[in-house]
Amino acid sequence: MGQAPRFSILICNFNYGDFVGQALRSALDQDYSGPFEVVVVDDGSTDHSRAVIEGFLSDTRVRAVFQENQGQSGAFWTGARVATGDYVCLLDSDDLFLPDKLTRVAQKIAELALPTDQVFLSHDLRVQDMVEGVPIEQTWFDVISIARTTARHTLSSPAHSFPFSVPVGLVLSRSLLEGVLEALPCWSFPYGTDAVLCMAALLQTGQVHYLHEALGIYRIHGNNEFGSVVDGRYLPKFNPAPRAPKTLRFLSEWLDLLDQPPPQRALGLGYLQRMEHYVRRLSATHNLQEPAVSVGLLGDWRGLSADQGPSASLQSHGSVHVVEADAPDLPELEQMARAYEASTGEYFVYLRAGDRLDREFAERHLANRQRGALVGVSCNDVRLASAQGSLVHADLFRRSGAWKEPLQYIAPFSTSLGEWPAPPLSACLFRRNAILDRLFANRTAMPTALQHAGFWLVFQLQLHTAGALRIQETLSTCRLADGAAAHYDYLSGPTDLHGKVLQPPVADAVAWLGDFYRQEQAVFQDWLSPTWHQRFAHWLAAQGA
Repeated sequence: MGQAPRFSILICNFNYGDFVGQALRSALDQDYSGPFEVVVVDDGSTDHSRAVIEGFLSDTRVRAVFQENQGQSGAFWTGARVATGDYVCLLDSDDLFLPDKLTRVAQKIAELALPTDQVFLSHDLRVQDMVEGVPIEQTWFDVISIARTTARHTLSSPAHSFPFSVPVGLVLSRSLLEGVLEALPCWSFPYGTDAVLCMAALLQTGQVHYLHEALGIYRIHGNNEFGSVVDGRYLPKFNPAPRAPKTLRFLSEWLDLLDQPPPQRALGLGYLQRMEHYVRRLSATHNLQEPAVSVGLLGDWRGLSADQGPSASLQSHGSVHVVEADAPDLPELEQMARAYEASTGEYFVYLRAGDRLDREFAERHLANRQRGALVGVSCNDVRLASAQGSLVHADLFRRSGAWKEPLQYIAPFSTSLGEWPAPPLSACLFRRNAILDRLFANRTAMPTALQHAGFWLVFQLQLHTAGALRIQETLSTCRLADGAAAHYDYLSGPTDLHGKVLQPPVADAVAWLGDFYRQEQAVFQDWLSPTWHQRFAHWLAAQGA
């Protein structure tokens, strides 16, 4: 039998003076015959924690670090740098190890026979209701629905919101832990570190191994940030959804930093995509359906290769269908109207010939709209490609400084008809409504200039009746017209379907909007408030001044 591994038990504490002594005692009372140390990091506690911890320093196995408050991630990072063991066992200061924890973990590591830096282990836990003073029937693996026959979770497994133990049940090689924490921006994840840490470790090792034995106690005492016990069952208190975009962004960047062969990198990217889809889906318990999205094809798609055609824009969103205007020689507004009338989606996006939508386009727009501002149109940043298909720029508007916020709401009447706050056509998702229905029904009576400025007019109408949302994510690839210059002056204004600069027909629009408003008074009265009507009159008058 090989040499027994050396363990570091890492305890991070903040104002848990009533618990940290019990955690330390459970760590020191291990029946493990091999070498181990206990590293306790006090993260700026203001209670009696320091006195409790100092009472254990006579034991040479215990080392303590007292630092100013840096959050859980900062405390983990401090402890990882102090630790000397081959493997690190995390222990929250309000939880406990059972006496045979290290012995059983060492046996499991020997069975796995993995390279040291690839060890990532999660074991089961008892869950104790300290308010009532009794364990609950569920173990932690019951809570997170890990089957007892499951030996591991891999990058090929179905997405799971959290297929790991809480810290008291986690074991990682010290090099793995240090590598992740060194890259983790502590200021962005001051708490709930284990959720990000575990996902990053999974991406690096490709798997987390399970030990289906309860070797620790996760204690619920009423002051836990993330869990509670109700009627004898564990219930989570923490909602990960608001933090999901930030977490996924870090994990994508972390994956880029890893030196991995292409097959493993592809598995990691696929897992992140499934995770992103998983956290964005509405729960079936709400009895809500996914909204349908229509993609309207404008312009001449004939002769385009497979990687340029509509199939290149297939969506991960469940309910998407494609319709064709099939009238490339007609005015832009007519093409838009034909696609609109042929579609059934609650939401729709127009796709110019040669442009592409990322697979996540519909999902990301809907997720941001369902949790962000309530608007008539949302738009994203774009990836700019040359007429020959090469990359010109990866994040056009974010890098220009024009789009400064991750999500930016543009209110009705906050801009004039002479201003253009939108990206190209293929980066905008509209929501169907009665006013748009009437716009398209009246298209043939419009001045010719408006018929050739269809996207400009539709966007302006949606913006000033329902508002717009700019999403600082790149979700579309827009192709430059042959011969077009790639500079902000050209790209900051509206263009037509052929990519040529469009001079907005403001005077025609002001006259038409006034007539349209009077003709469709009943529709406007039905769906817009008296305040909107008052503001519209002042705004429209200012456009013609």
